[in-house]
Amino acid sequence: MRDGRSLTLDGGRRVLVDASELALVAHRLRDAADGLDRADGRLGVAAWAAGLAAGSPEARALQDAVDALRVASAGPAALARDLHDLATRTRDAAAVYDLAETDAQARWARVVGMLGLVVGAGPVGPALLTGAAVGVAVGDLLIEEAGRLVGGPSGWPSIGGLREDAERIASVPQRVVDDGRGALVLQLLAAALGSMTGAYAPQLDPVRRFSAHVAGLLPARDVRLVPRTDPPDLPAPRGIGDLVDLVARTYDDGTATGEPGTPVATITVQALDHTDGTRSWVVAVPGTRAAGLTGDVPTDNGTNLALEGGVPDVMSRAVVEAMAAAGIGADEPVALVGHSQGGMVATQVAAATAGAYAVRLVVTAGSPDVPATVPPGVATVTLRHRQDAVTVLDGRVGERGGAAALSVVRDLATTGGPARPSFSTAHTVAGYVRTGAMVDAALPDLAADDPVRRALADVLGPAPTVATTTQVTVTVARPEDPARPTSWPAGSPGGAPGWPPAPRVLPTPEVLGGPAVGVTGPATTTSSTTARS
Repeated sequence: MRDGRSLTLDGGRRVLVDASELALVAHRLRDAADGLDRADGRLGVAAWAAGLAAGSPEARALQDAVDALRVASAGPAALARDLHDLATRTRDAAAVYDLAETDAQARWARVVGMLGLVVGAGPVGPALLTGAAVGVAVGDLLIEEAGRLVGGPSGWPSIGGLREDAERIASVPQRVVDDGRGALVLQLLAAALGSMTGAYAPQLDPVRRFSAHVAGLLPARDVRLVPRTDPPDLPAPRGIGDLVDLVARTYDDGTATGEPGTPVATITVQALDHTDGTRSWVVAVPGTRAAGLTGDVPTDNGTNLALEGGVPDVMSRAVVEAMAAAGIGADEPVALVGHSQGGMVATQVAAATAGAYAVRLVVTAGSPDVPATVPPGVATVTLRHRQDAVTVLDGRVGERGGAAALSVVRDLATTGGPARPSFSTAHTVAGYVRTGAMVDAALPDLAADDPVRRALADVLGPAPTVATTTQVTVTVARPEDPARPTSWPAGSPGGAPGWPPAPRVLPTPEVLGGPAVGVTGPATTTSSTTARS
């Protein structure tokens, strides 16, 4: 990833890579090597001066000693060569971490985009692209089976052998996700579908192009916010794990982690009041809860397509309205956190509200990337499980970086998860809560002034903290729904202003997806909890 940090949680080990730190080390190594070169030069001058007095036994002895030092394996010249070589290799390593995945993604997108353009004009284009996708997905399995046939059978198949064959074939989807081929397969499939519908273009991500094309065919939807009259008393978060846990509790009560009574498509906005008199905010957004494209639940696949395609979506617009309704101050630190679709929404909102809110941190868990890019100065933490197929639905090869980015990839099979986690197990929000806690344990390895640590301190503040929770449920608006009130009722954490909030310069409807949503009056629950319960 470009400029950011990458944290791998694998087999009980933590591997934290900071490409910018590697580049700085390479620079210092070069400086040290240059210093040794200068020292060797001074020794050469000293040897030359000693040679001028060659008639003196002491001068000859000094010259011999200096010459021996200059050619010694531990002399300054040799050390300088070694340091120059180490600096070069360190710089190359930084470049690999910094550019390899980004460049691979760019090259692959250009190849697939051009391929879709070339073959899309002919009737066999979709078949060629689909065949290529199948080849990428199961090519290694076919080669392995071909090798078995060439080797010849060794007797009749046994029950054990058939079982092994079945297990190997059944493991193909998981292997495709584990080794990164899933993103390439999705790119090819999107290019194939795009070639059939005209949604293809060179040098443009086929997944984004096709998603935007389909999203544009769906009917427009409007939504309204219905504040909960009895939001649960949720604790103040104290780390990444607690932030993801807040999302887990924001899910509806039909899930394993949701608080009782929580409706589908609920957004949590939590005000954090600190002992120093400052206030900060956390906005938690759940993921997909409906399989349809245009149904009554806005957290559906229609919203997923819009987010992935980079076109306006209803959930991002709803989150911005919920933030305004809560009375978030323009200079009060904000953290946006979401799981699955909620992480995509969090990223989109951070990008869309630049200049309107002081977003300090975006945390995504099990989320595909979206085309939107968070503004400079916003720290990001992306949590991904290696076996989570949802995270590759963006078709991206590698991770998106940034100067304030921390990308975390956890191998569940070697870090306390199931040896062979299913796709649903790998994607569950409860697993990402545990991953967040593991990241909290690794954060001290980062420098004290690291952007992620600074952003966490800005938002979470010192303990104890009083948390005031507001929740709103996002519903699809109907013609018979009441119109939006002309003023906002009292009772929100920020003593919300009239509607819309005068001090804000909110994103335009074109950015967020159409007309503003309708809202009714809020309710809040205050908690003096100082840590996760």
